[in-house]
Amino acid sequence: MKCPGCENLIEAAHITERQVRGLDIQFACPHCQATLRVNGRATRAKLMGFVLLMSGSGVMLWGPQPAWIFGLMVMIAGGGLAFAARRRESRLQCVDKPGSEAEH
Repeated sequence: MKCPGCENLIEAAHITERQVRGLDIQFACPHCQATLRVNGRATRAKLMGFVLLMSGSGVMLWGPQPAWIFGLMVMIAGGGLAFAARRRESRLQCVDKPGSEAEH
């Protein structure tokens, strides 16, 4: 993942603390200490797409021959959902940057 604040790559091993807020996960960038957020809805959509992809392939493998077209449609829908959600999930959102104090 790439930090939108400092443009450095962040490895999962360098993240020490996480906060779960609803569906989203927040953590601090190890380089610039900006608070970043991972879109939790996209993560769940990616998992749902993967389950659909596997379900469709199971229908195609073990189902009767007339059900293959249904399995293929489910596989394509699941793969498209997983791919689109993965692209959205990999974009981190910057919640706040250090040194950017909001004036009240």
